[in-house]
Amino acid sequence: MIGLWEVASTWDPRFLAALRVHYSGSAGPPPGKKAVWQVLDGGRHRGWVGLGEPAYKLAPRRRLGLNDARPLPRTVSVFVFRLDPGPSLASAVLRAWHPVATSAWSQRYGWEPEHWETMVDPDAVASPVPGACFRRAGYRSLGLTTGRSARRPPGSTHGPRVWADAAPKLVLYRGPLPRIEVSE
Repeated sequence: MIGLWEVASTWDPRFLAALRVHYSGSAGPPPGKKAVWQVLDGGRHRGWVGLGEPAYKLAPRRRLGLNDARPLPRTVSVFVFRLDPGPSLASAVLRAWHPVATSAWSQRYGWEPEHWETMVDPDAVASPVPGACFRRAGYRSLGLTTGRSARRPPGSTHGPRVWADAAPKLVLYRGPLPRIEVSE
């Protein structure tokens, strides 16, 4: 049986330790609004899954028919850390987690997520099909990012962005296709 336990603080040392060994090399939780759940499967710790604010701009979002690469209202970013093998498929964990996350996010921030997106580094995952668990959980591929990333300097949440080259990531999306008309 899958158990999802919301973590009271995203500064939980176990979660931070998992972040540091994740392929993103993150030193801390994502900035802005966020929520994290510990995944227990059959009473055994399997990993972490959470929500945060989406990336500011992603070129693959234009495949949704948008004029701009900015996120739609009610968009959240899904992150999964260290979802180790267990009795339930990772896609089953994600499917069980979505209603729990929707309810908790609504209670905490006053709105329900409608557009869910995640990014997967195809070169850093063990699966021959990057994002397979997300696809089985109802996500669809929007394509790869451009490989350019912006970060804030360490210790500064409001400093100027520093641009760097990064490995292109596969963007996966779950939600309605808005199909906004593109004006020429």
